[in-house]
Amino acid sequence: MKKNYTLMFLMFFVASIAGGLALKSIFDYSMLVGVGLGSVFLLCSAFFAGKSQKTPKA
Repeated sequence: MKKNYTLMFLMFFVASIAGGLALKSIFDYSMLVGVGLGSVFLLCSAFFAGKSQKTPKA
């Protein structure tokens, strides 16, 4: 069974943004941390999406 890391990292991206918004009144820099983590998760998702593409050999 092949694992779909792209979808997992996209879900982490959405959860980190939502967590940053949810904790905005408790932690001053929560949105900054949420967006930072979200960016990392989005880059990981793009990496695994590109890795799963088959490149034709010349």
